[in-house]
Amino acid sequence: MRKLHKFTVPVLIGIFMLILAACGGDDDSVTSSDTTSGSTTTTVAATTTVAATTTVAATTSTGTTGASFEFQYVCVNRTLLPCKVIQEFLDAVKTRTDGQIEIQLSSYPELGISGFDMIRLLEDGTIGMGEIYSGFVGGEFPIFEAANLWGVYESVDQWFEASEALQEDIKALVKRETGGGQIVGFNYYSSNYFFTKGPLNTLEDFKGVKTRTHSNVLSDLIGPDGLGADPQTMAFAEVYPALERGVLDGAVTCGSCAVGQKWFEVTDYLTGPVPGTFAETFITFNGTEWASLPADFQAILLEEGALHSERAKQAALNSDIESEGDLIELGMKHSNFTPEMLVIIKDAAKNSVIPKWADRAGGFGSESVDLYNSKVGPITGLYVQPDGTAGTTPQ
Repeated sequence: MRKLHKFTVPVLIGIFMLILAACGGDDDSVTSSDTTSGSTTTTVAATTTVAATTTVAATTSTGTTGASFEFQYVCVNRTLLPCKVIQEFLDAVKTRTDGQIEIQLSSYPELGISGFDMIRLLEDGTIGMGEIYSGFVGGEFPIFEAANLWGVYESVDQWFEASEALQEDIKALVKRETGGGQIVGFNYYSSNYFFTKGPLNTLEDFKGVKTRTHSNVLSDLIGPDGLGADPQTMAFAEVYPALERGVLDGAVTCGSCAVGQKWFEVTDYLTGPVPGTFAETFITFNGTEWASLPADFQAILLEEGALHSERAKQAALNSDIESEGDLIELGMKHSNFTPEMLVIIKDAAKNSVIPKWADRAGGFGSESVDLYNSKVGPITGLYVQPDGTAGTTPQ
């Protein structure tokens, strides 16, 4: 949303203009151009009354004059660490533009949205600036999940390697699917754990456990063809009451996310993390809003967005260690996955996650699968084969 800076015209100037008009001064508009900023100031002389005069704001340190901009940034949930870390980015942008860009923080629950249609909301301008999570939009756009095929990674470092290999492709895809939207940075959510009312020490323990998931990929990993649990999809804000009432037996999220939502109050067992289950979200402007910004403001947003991405990454890595300790101190019983269970998880990814994702994404030879095979397959060692299965032969 735009607004013009207005400055009060001194009374003496108004009186002087009236005198000029009364003495037969020129009635025509006088236009002068500011050659340093490219702005134009128009002053209209009055004949009988004082004319309303709009004066363009003085050039700021950024070189842009005139309009200022207000946006609302919509993150997943205020209680989550990335939605707190991003405030430094919002403050830095305001400072560097001398207050001409001001971004207020909001969230999915406050606006009554689930995040599953975030691409469309950014495309039609309902949301001017918001956070896209691939797991939420993956039902309609499986290509965004190419880096988040959980279960295939053996470490966080391996996941980061795949994520970074795809970032330029993701930027281009978001621009295309949102009709010109611009990614200015990334948020990161740390490793995901199982939060349950009973222990998950063996594969048998997963059988039939009603577990909230937050993506199709995660459902494929823990579902009947994977670990054998009963995946349930629901909005993040609804999970706590569902666990409290027994609608769910468990749920999956990052450690710091569970601390923020106080899941330790309604579950007893903390299992994991599942290796390489970081999540990346895309900080995105609506295309029209982005195009409305002067080039120097766009440059500032991209620069600060890159700095934020590094801060968010480090914050997520730090919380990966800290939040597990916090949850244990808060009374949760923690267990790591045994080596045998880690092999079962990798097999579930090979036999369920990759083939089902490839099928949703259009099959072998589709844009999505080609992207995975060329950028992610060399990292995971698993490729989509011509028959739709996953194997170790490069394609």
